[in-house]
Amino acid sequence: MPTSWYKRVKNSGKLTVFNKSGAWAGAVDKARATFNGLGFPVTLDSTSDEKNANVVVKLSNGPDSQTSWGNTASTNADFDPKTLHGQTITITEIHEGRTKRIEVVFAAIFLPGKVEATAEQKEVIVVHEFIHACGLDGGKPDGSKSKSQDHDSEGIMYDIMVPMGKGLIEGSKPDGVKEMPPIRVGGHTLCKIKSIWGTEGCEVR
Repeated sequence: MPTSWYKRVKNSGKLTVFNKSGAWAGAVDKARATFNGLGFPVTLDSTSDEKNANVVVKLSNGPDSQTSWGNTASTNADFDPKTLHGQTITITEIHEGRTKRIEVVFAAIFLPGKVEATAEQKEVIVVHEFIHACGLDGGKPDGSKSKSQDHDSEGIMYDIMVPMGKGLIEGSKPDGVKEMPPIRVGGHTLCKIKSIWGTEGCEVR
């Protein structure tokens, strides 16, 4: 299930992004612009304030971490910087009351620093990770996470992407579609983003 950001950020309809991705910096800026053109009820704004950024994007040459206000987001120990895949880690807080409420307070995106990739492939990878950072982080009601449940059966949030042409396509290589970009958003992905950022009713599965 997707996880909402904390109330003040959710109500603003935007996330601030600090980009310290080195050689990927241009691709991250392009991916942010692409994300903002997908029609989601949340947008990404660039910030020069790393300390207070909602999302920090960094290039990693192996297992890595990023700290924000005393909280540390760390990659898996087996993070592979030579694979066409990033990793997003969200920091959440659990609020107990009549109902338990779990909210995202920070997200770190780690990009593969030792992989050869085209500009198009980088764009796809970063947009995918931006969507995870928006709250599609696999959060479960008990506060644990299973990232696979917020992937999709089609489009940008498909779990495994493979190279095709200059871009990437779903590992299943579905008939009748071309590699991304341009970015394709699956129906379940759009529904989940609307469920945590929008005002429309949307049945999340």
